[in-house]
Amino acid sequence: MQVWLRLLLIATIIFSASAFVWFLLGSTAYFQRGMDIIGTTYLWGIGIPVLLFVGLFTVLLIKGWTPTSKGGYVGICVVLVLSTLLSIALLQSVSTNGWANEKIRSDSLKITADEKYEYRIELINLFQRNSHARLYLKNVDSGVETYIPIEIQTRKIVGLRVSEVNHWVKLEAMDNVSQYILYTTKDLGIPEENFKIDITAGTASRVN
Repeated sequence: MQVWLRLLLIATIIFSASAFVWFLLGSTAYFQRGMDIIGTTYLWGIGIPVLLFVGLFTVLLIKGWTPTSKGGYVGICVVLVLSTLLSIALLQSVSTNGWANEKIRSDSLKITADEKYEYRIELINLFQRNSHARLYLKNVDSGVETYIPIEIQTRKIVGLRVSEVNHWVKLEAMDNVSQYILYTTKDLGIPEENFKIDITAGTASRVN
């Protein structure tokens, strides 16, 4: 096998295999969720053919196959180009939301009854094993923004109705000026929960 052909095969194998691994990680959010319909379509329509090409090129490389005619060279070059194009399409189909980048869903921005804070709940990477929630707060007077992690049972959410205006939580003041009570609503689709929010300490604790 000519050196140029061997190098071309090696480069295509590495690129195509890397594209498939990247697609697999992206379509499952680094194995934090199941593959959706679109991802499954790409897997069978493009991913599997790419894997077959990788297998074919690996066999040719191991056997040291060399084309015996001009048509053979043209054929292998066409297949190499096709494999590269499919690999590029596989790479472009990958979304990094939910693993390389956080995927955030939030309800409508509201203001507390005492008009001290704007707030909303943010659900991070919903419908994945690494999902979690946090409370966004903005001090109306100072403009200071704060994020407080909250142990809402996000993994129990199996469906979420999203409208133009959403009220997934309600924040009410307590006697202590730095403490509030956060109530989740039935719109989250899970049993309602209550949390005591300590803004000064930046903590949230569940209230039984």
